[in-house]
Amino acid sequence: MEENSVKHILILGKHQYMVENIQTILSKGGYEVRGFDQVETIIEEYQPTQLDMIVFTGAVNPSDFSALISWKNEKFPNALIFEHHGGPATVLGEVQDKFLSAQ
Repeated sequence: MEENSVKHILILGKHQYMVENIQTILSKGGYEVRGFDQVETIIEEYQPTQLDMIVFTGAVNPSDFSALISWKNEKFPNALIFEHHGGPATVLGEVQDKFLSAQ
């Protein structure tokens, strides 16, 4: 991650506890993170000027996935998409790798 360039990450997950766990891990890793368990809440409430990545965790409903991708493409076309499956222990390294591979 570049110095003085905090990456902004949005998390969508089916289960709030999973979202909160990943949000905590990524926040400790130096990212600005907001987590949600409902796509409607994101579309209504998330008003940043910057979004660098959306992380999907757990089994997200396919219609929610599509709705959020459409929203992202309209508002933040350069934001990356990362689908995290599995436990939270590896998520920080996987997100860092995704950012590095996109450079």
